[in-house]
Amino acid sequence: MKQRIKTFFGIFLIIAAFGIILSLAFPILSDPKQAGRSEDRRGVDFPFLKGETADVVLVYFGYVGCTRVCTPALNDLAEIYHEAQRREFEHIPAVWFINMTPQMDPLSVRSWAEHFDKGFKSYAPNEAELQKMVHTLNLVYTRLGVEAEHMPYAYLLQKKGKGYELLYIYTSSPYNRDLILNDIGAF
Repeated sequence: MKQRIKTFFGIFLIIAAFGIILSLAFPILSDPKQAGRSEDRRGVDFPFLKGETADVVLVYFGYVGCTRVCTPALNDLAEIYHEAQRREFEHIPAVWFINMTPQMDPLSVRSWAEHFDKGFKSYAPNEAELQKMVHTLNLVYTRLGVEAEHMPYAYLLQKKGKGYELLYIYTSSPYNRDLILNDIGAF
């Protein structure tokens, strides 16, 4: 009986220690207010940002015509964009849709993005540009187009000098709108 109690207590201590280590190593897991967001600070230098003037930019990578993943994500981003305008934030984000099918016509890409909001911007990268973005952000990339499985991640960038810095990656769908709005409002 004593051996069973010792074994049980030992297992309990190991599990408790592992939980403490995880909560210290990954505080986002223990804070539900931060759920769905990871911090990733690094400079980004993409062609579509060259002429951008907004201090805050939200970027979404997807496929024109994708209704299962992109449509809900872009609708969420439109609501976030409208709410930032309603709250009269000092820095209203520029919202960019980046198409992951390099051969897509730029006018079709723009039409798709503007379907969700006329203020959304779009970019149709060539293969080399797309590969640079895929490598920089570790994007899941497939050439299957709208039938592809992909993650509805949104990226929050902040203007730093003449370039941009990635701050946060929003990984949940639907997005935690309050969290994203708080992040945007903090600028």
